[in-house]
Amino acid sequence: MKTKQGLLNAVNEEIRHLQNLAERIETSDEMDLRPLSELAVVLATRRKALKLNPADVSELCGVSPNTYRAIESGKGNPTIKTLEGIGSVLNFNVWIELK
Repeated sequence: MKTKQGLLNAVNEEIRHLQNLAERIETSDEMDLRPLSELAVVLATRRKALKLNPADVSELCGVSPNTYRAIESGKGNPTIKTLEGIGSVLNFNVWIELK
């Protein structure tokens, strides 16, 4: 079992990690307009640029790790709401263009 100080150190380290993550997300402004067929590539590219792993993204956007991995691999079928949640983490917007 960890001591009180050990637990506080672990919590503070996690806070620093989340602050660094928030800073990377906020400062990322790369525009990347692509068709939906390239969604898996866009997700992987954005995630890697922010130095996140799939578990980080899934936790931050509130989907299961398996769901996120399926979407990023191109095998998932996300709702627009799910994509908006992922977009809030990976700093992208979903656009729909009718032709």
